[in-house]
Amino acid sequence: MSPFVQIAHGVIGAIIISLFFILRSSFGEARHTLSIIGAVAIVIASGYILRTRLIRWGRRQVWLRYHQRLASLGLCLVLIHSAAQPLAWHSWLTFSLALLNLGTGIAVSFTARRTRQILLRFHLALAPILLIGIVIHGREKLEHDAFFPLTEAHDIPCAKCHTSNGRLFSIDSRFQNDFDRGGSASEDLQWEFRMHNVSLSQHATISEKESGSRWLITDASNHQEYTVKKATNRLNIHTDLPYKAYTCLTCHVHNTPEIQFDHESHGVTSYNACLNCHQTVIDGEKYGERRANWDYNPD
Repeated sequence: MSPFVQIAHGVIGAIIISLFFILRSSFGEARHTLSIIGAVAIVIASGYILRTRLIRWGRRQVWLRYHQRLASLGLCLVLIHSAAQPLAWHSWLTFSLALLNLGTGIAVSFTARRTRQILLRFHLALAPILLIGIVIHGREKLEHDAFFPLTEAHDIPCAKCHTSNGRLFSIDSRFQNDFDRGGSASEDLQWEFRMHNVSLSQHATISEKESGSRWLITDASNHQEYTVKKATNRLNIHTDLPYKAYTCLTCHVHNTPEIQFDHESHGVTSYNACLNCHQTVIDGEKYGERRANWDYNPD
């Protein structure tokens, strides 16, 4: 059977598995599961190296067919997991190695003689490096305890709290004139961002996305983009980079008029970083800063 057919089996399998988990929950929640399945498939596919070096059991062509299927399955799942949007050096490392492994594997199947031998050695050398990259990526992404331990009620998928296009804070509607005018961000707007612990450089530019209701702030110096959406009497600032914004609002609803009044009467217009004011204790350890004079009661 053609190597192209074997690789196609793996690609189709990756698409089916991805759709199954994404439709059951969401892409954000399914990403971690897809990466685990992909890594396991790559580990199993790497067993082909043992057949060529140590094990003589079974036909080599049979091992090769399953190697092609499982490797293409695992690599495609890793690439789907990344959404082609690596956000950190360890994400880029894994993404690049997965592409190289998939590319060299396909090239080996369709070349011959000297070129094939060179590509095969390169492909075999990349496999363990990719697995190391996946481990590094996983450790970097999952070391959450230094900020907030994911225990008990907080042992949930990352996407439950770190939403794509998450709302960072809101500002007064008087800034709409700045957005309608466009161009460079004013000093007042930069100051307003700093008041919410968000850096906005003096070179940031404003462009209109939807007349009178939506604008785009591009801060090339900080490699950030923000979408401004007009609400009833406020302007909401959203981040366009997925999983960058910390928020408690997905589970802890703060959008009732009573909660809004309690915060805004004290000059607090951003409710998306509760630990800045409310200290909490988890497993006997304190997190956050206690600046408010009341205890949080989840009931």
